[in-house]
Amino acid sequence: MREAFWQMMAEEVDVLCGPSYQPDKASEHRRAGSESGRVYLGGDKEMIRRPRVRHPRDGEVPLETYRAASSQTGLFEQIVGLVGEGMSQRGIARAAKGTISKSAVSRMWEDKSREQLALIRERPLDQSHWISVMIDGVFIGNQGCVVVAIGIDAGGRKQALDFEPGDTESQETVKRLINRLKERGVNAAKGSRLLVLRDGSKAIAGAVSRCWPQALQQACLVHVERNIADRLRRCERTESQRLFKRLRQAQGKEAGEEAFEELRKYLAERNAAAALALNERREEILCVHRLNIPATLNRTFLSTNIIENVMRNWREHTHNIKRWNVKKDMVERWAASGLLWAESGFRRIRHYEELPKLLEALKQAASDSTASPSLRSGLSVTPDAA
Repeated sequence: MREAFWQMMAEEVDVLCGPSYQPDKASEHRRAGSESGRVYLGGDKEMIRRPRVRHPRDGEVPLETYRAASSQTGLFEQIVGLVGEGMSQRGIARAAKGTISKSAVSRMWEDKSREQLALIRERPLDQSHWISVMIDGVFIGNQGCVVVAIGIDAGGRKQALDFEPGDTESQETVKRLINRLKERGVNAAKGSRLLVLRDGSKAIAGAVSRCWPQALQQACLVHVERNIADRLRRCERTESQRLFKRLRQAQGKEAGEEAFEELRKYLAERNAAAALALNERREEILCVHRLNIPATLNRTFLSTNIIENVMRNWREHTHNIKRWNVKKDMVERWAASGLLWAESGFRRIRHYEELPKLLEALKQAASDSTASPSLRSGLSVTPDAA
């Protein structure tokens, strides 16, 4: 690499001055010996002897090859890539062996993460037909949380839509996020309804009911199963898991109602409180089943696993941070970079070719809710029901 770089500088000098011992008489540039210099090659700092060129009027002429190699700009993408993969800034400075300082790494990362924050907040969202939005929160130690929204469009493509930091996963925090999504164009298509997937948070349920009153809300069955399992004895959990699995695999309204009722009866015989808690959430648990869509879509739309995976990736992205500066934009910058990093690994949802049937069901639900207000209340959840 050093030899190749030296050859590039020598060729540039030849272009300016002519070959060695054969100066170009038509050029005013002349060779002026050499001096020590510093360049960055392959991420390492190298001390070299660089050639010099002078002009009778302009003085020393900087070589473009040397200027590019001696600038730390070339390290920018490499450094921010290492930070993005979870390597600590101090660790990068140590590994660089003096090539770059920790403060320089920090400045580079701040510049890059602000670019990513602007990207995720400013890119247009009104050019896609969104059919579903997943909303969940991730806590950052004891210093607050970040509520995240992931969208699924009509083609089955996933995208990190936006996020909102807050002290807690409160209804006001979620409302700020949803209102910004609405302003950016995330709404149900005309004559259709939006499907919102969430956990059991009452704050999220209430905010969705107020900001997207026509949206259908589906509770994550994985969260429901975990909450129910906490109320059962160990010997009863295996059968409960089997019944929940049957519910997740059921196709259509009738099969879903039947599986739900069997699960409710099993819980009622063993824990009345668990059965009551399950029955209170009947509407939000059976929301997708009542759309009568193929069971192949249940894996995607009966849980928040997609956003849970994003949260896990985000925690990996930020695991080296020991203290968050919530007074500045640190949380926003890291949230944006983490979500974009997770988004880079997104693929289409499984069985996306079945999505036209879901779209048709959402349009039918919109038509039915217009004709019958009672049906609308049966398909969407209220904050009290959450």
